[in-house]
Amino acid sequence: MKISKCRKVKTPNRGTPVSAGIDFYVPDDFAAIWIKPGEYANIPSGIKVGISQGEALVAFNKSGIALKGLIVGACVVDSDYQGELHLHVINASCKDIEVSPGDKLVQFLLLSVELRKIEEVTQGDLFKEVTIRGEGGFGSTGTK
Repeated sequence: MKISKCRKVKTPNRGTPVSAGIDFYVPDDFAAIWIKPGEYANIPSGIKVGISQGEALVAFNKSGIALKGLIVGACVVDSDYQGELHLHVINASCKDIEVSPGDKLVQFLLLSVELRKIEEVTQGDLFKEVTIRGEGGFGSTGTK
């Protein structure tokens, strides 16, 4: 994955050589903010990325940040996007949370994706057999 900086910011990196997630930071020119409970912020990352067709960059929570109450909102960066990445975080806690320049905020994973054709079929052609789960969802496998 190739990157280019469009602001003064620490280069994205992995916490260890074998970490799956690539840590992204808040740019140095970003004015610190407080995010109130239930509110969100869309923070510029200072980074543009070159992603190959058949790949996507997907944002995930950093465990330490999520424990404070900030969770990731918008997550998927498509291979044809050429603008600056933004770090969308939501305050799911009950207290104000500060975001400051230099903070390690979000981790991204570079994932392979299959760009299969979407084909519409009738419901009868969608599933060839009924599974044990069937249409059960939202906790249905935990009930008897």
